Amino acid sequence: MVDEKFYDLPSPPAILIQLIDSCNDPNVSFESLSAIIQQDAAITSQVMAAANSPFYRQWNEFTSLHRMLVVLGISSVRTIAINSAVQQYFSKLSDTIGQSLDLIWSRSLFCAFVCRSLADLTAYKMPEEAYLAGLLHRLGQLALLQKDGQGYQKLVDANSEIDKQLKQELKQYGVNYPLIGSQMIEQWQLHSFLADALRYQYEPADRILDSATLVKLVNLGSQLALGETKPEEAVLTQADNLFGLNQSVIEELTADAFKQATECAASLGIPFLKVELDDDDEENSSAHRIALADRVQQAALFGGSLTPTPDKADRHTTLQQIHRDLELLFGLKRACFLLKADEQALLLPYSAASRGRQKQLEELSFGTETDRSLAALAFNKQMKVISDDEEHQASLTVADQQLMGFIDSEVLCYLPLTVQQQKLGVLAIGLMLDQVPLFETQLPMLHLFTRQACETLLRQQEARQSQQQLLEDERAAFHLEARKVVHEANNPLGIINNYLHILGMKLGENHEVQEELDIIKDEINRVGKILLRMRDIPEELEQQEKGSDINTLIKDLHKLFQSSLFATHNINTEVDLDSDIPLITSRRGHIKQILTNLIKNAVEAMPEGGKLSIATRDNAYLNGKAHIEIEVVDSGPGIDAEIMDQLFLPGKSTKDSSHSGLGLAIIKSLMDELSGVVNCTSNSNSGTRFQLFLPRSTRE
Repeated sequence: MVDEKFYDLPSPPAILIQLIDSCNDPNVSFESLSAIIQQDAAITSQVMAAANSPFYRQWNEFTSLHRMLVVLGISSVRTIAINSAVQQYFSKLSDTIGQSLDLIWSRSLFCAFVCRSLADLTAYKMPEEAYLAGLLHRLGQLALLQKDGQGYQKLVDANSEIDKQLKQELKQYGVNYPLIGSQMIEQWQLHSFLADALRYQYEPADRILDSATLVKLVNLGSQLALGETKPEEAVLTQADNLFGLNQSVIEELTADAFKQATECAASLGIPFLKVELDDDDEENSSAHRIALADRVQQAALFGGSLTPTPDKADRHTTLQQIHRDLELLFGLKRACFLLKADEQALLLPYSAASRGRQKQLEELSFGTETDRSLAALAFNKQMKVISDDEEHQASLTVADQQLMGFIDSEVLCYLPLTVQQQKLGVLAIGLMLDQVPLFETQLPMLHLFTRQACETLLRQQEARQSQQQLLEDERAAFHLEARKVVHEANNPLGIINNYLHILGMKLGENHEVQEELDIIKDEINRVGKILLRMRDIPEELEQQEKGSDINTLIKDLHKLFQSSLFATHNINTEVDLDSDIPLITSRRGHIKQILTNLIKNAVEAMPEGGKLSIATRDNAYLNGKAHIEIEVVDSGPGIDAEIMDQLFLPGKSTKDSSHSGLGLAIIKSLMDELSGVVNCTSNSNSGTRFQLFLPRSTRE
């Protein structure tokens, strides 16, 4: 398998500079970021790896670059770019290696354009996937260049023919670059033939004739990209055998792809397929290195390596971002937080990655009265502790070993989380044995990272405490004012009641208005009881304090409609609720109104009966932020395309002309108030699907 050191691959400085500057632009769009990233294999591979990690991967994997960027969010893309710049700056690649990097980049970009053109020509249904496959076809070369720069450069220089080069790679490294690239992509666990496309890119045509189209596209594209605008006879034969394409078509396609790649390189100031550099190329290369150093210094000054986290974010979101940045910046996938308990000498484990197993993890705790565990030792002594060190092996407790097993590692490292003389806990990082040497070299940067992470955690902790105090002050003031109102209102109510009693006596027991007077008395008594309840915390404040239980709300609505609306309209229902969803600080009344409107709309769309499905899902990501997703799906006839364009505008109804169409406009308005997002997809075959995304804001 691939060495995990290959998580950080080199990129041309010009692209890193452009990407960092774009991420710092507040008006940048995902389209412009995608246009930059899809020019470079190293950045693309990091984006794909991050987007297909457990943090973001929900029901399907991602192979569309634009979708990946939307899910990750600009902050995460910026983190990837800055990390690449920092690592490349400090690795101090020589000019010779930098030139090799430009050549690999040129071939990769050329191949990407060739593969996309071939995909269009052969009517392949996913041309963007073909482009990405072509861009990544030399991913293994970047890994070898990063691992053994000078040695690999000599190997490439000594073997001009690709067959000889691949054989020499096998002899020298035990693996060649198509296999390395394939294994790296296999780690992302995509349901795609992308890994196979890289593995078999130089196989003869007769071995891949019956294979997936993507494999054949990359096979031909990679061989066309070995030349320039005039393919060799053997490659033309390959094109004919695989796709039945003749020489003139292939030459025109290759020339067009070569032109696109050349123009792209020129816009970045990168020499394209140049073995010997002229003075202008040398000057551009030097300018790019200086500019890259400037961006690295700016990142260091402004703490740019850690994804910015809003102060109002809940603790889970913050820890999740820290864990994600550990992987983006250092390639560390296995981690767990041990956080100091309030008013107790305990460290309590918290996993941002394995939310579903958090209850199991909560069974562990680490006492800190003494140094009885490695976790307690790291916390009390404020020192790095690695379980593999001889001096610490004897102190490894069962709890330490259980934590090591939980995060699936062979070695456990504890780093103290301390800032401004406040001990927040320790960070437990899981390692495999072969990762330890690299990890030791990362420690100086890791200490800077943890300090910045602690500052974020402390700032949020102080903000939560301040918010809690403000809420308590407001509640106390409200209670005082409520008591005053109750006291003042009870006096006139008592007087009215007395006068009604006197009036009743004057009119006599048998007077015709006695019944009405009794009703008035009952209503006045009810008003009095309502006023008395104001002495307690209002229901809305109480719900915001405790949080809204989305699943319980849906169960209640389902139960309410099951015997009425659903039964009378012959509606079959299916409810699938994610049990991991926490209580969220959102307005229950708003959510109830939204769901009621959607359910009633769905039922009205199925007058002859049908199926209604309601599902919830935890940790649905939009723009890099965690949300709770609620999905309402009906099997109705769908919504007309002309209505879909203006679906949430007042007056645009999905029903007949007797309805005003305010229901969906109200839903949109309420979702805006909740800082949520509502999406709708609809067609005549599968009905209508509404997706509600509510911020995953919890009260710790």
